[in-house]
Amino acid sequence: IYFHETSGRSRLTLRQSCAVESAAKENPDRPVQLIMQTDMSSINRRGTWLNVLSNYPNVAVILIKEMDYFRDTPLEDWYRKGQWRQSPHKLEHFADYIRMLSSLKGGGLYMDLDFVTIKQLDIGNFLAVEDAAANHISNGIFHFDHGHRLIREIVNQLAARYQPEEWNAHGPALIFSIMSRICGLKTGQPLSNQCQDVALMPYNFVYPIHWPDWRIYFQKANRNVMQWINGSYAVHVWNKMSHSEPLLINSDQVYATLASRHCPFTVARAAEF
Repeated sequence: IYFHETSGRSRLTLRQSCAVESAAKENPDRPVQLIMQTDMSSINRRGTWLNVLSNYPNVAVILIKEMDYFRDTPLEDWYRKGQWRQSPHKLEHFADYIRMLSSLKGGGLYMDLDFVTIKQLDIGNFLAVEDAAANHISNGIFHFDHGHRLIREIVNQLAARYQPEEWNAHGPALIFSIMSRICGLKTGQPLSNQCQDVALMPYNFVYPIHWPDWRIYFQKANRNVMQWINGSYAVHVWNKMSHSEPLLINSDQVYATLASRHCPFTVARAAEF
């Protein structure tokens, strides 16, 4: 299981810490890697987030130098040319590219840093749809074994065609076009996937609450909502929309309730973040 902190910061926020901790806690037999683009000297060894993650022997923090990471890969030219640096979406595009590069390099399960894992994730190659209409495939969570043909195809497409002005072009839109071309996938018909080597998971697998309803995570938990969410393997809290909404630790908020259960060390030290 791997995560990328792509902002260049040398520490994690409380929510990001919860994402990594919950993945480690619910998957004790899997290595969990947090990949950061920063150097050793800028990391506070006594930082709260590092302290929290050190409770889990399966967590490793990996520091990379960007140029070295892209060197001798199909995406080296894209990185070197640097057209992406001028894009209005450069942070999103960099994140789109590096997560796929990591999948090509080592395979495994990628997750965004705004998930809370609530069950063991032991499913092989998969992609997930984001909503009941099933016309949007997420690039926020996916699993490809090392060397999988689809990740090779995704990376080749990323290398061949960069669209700096298009926010969404290198994530869900690209994955959908490849899935429709190679696997016969039709819009809104998840069962039309003809590829036996990648499962298309239904939206409630990790997106039980669709993005227009993100505020539910910050409202009081009730039995219906918690029962619905507990059918999922992880939940995505839509940080793009929800980042400024307060997470009230130890309250009866849905998000706070999930955090208490699944990232207890983060919650215990929440005041220090």
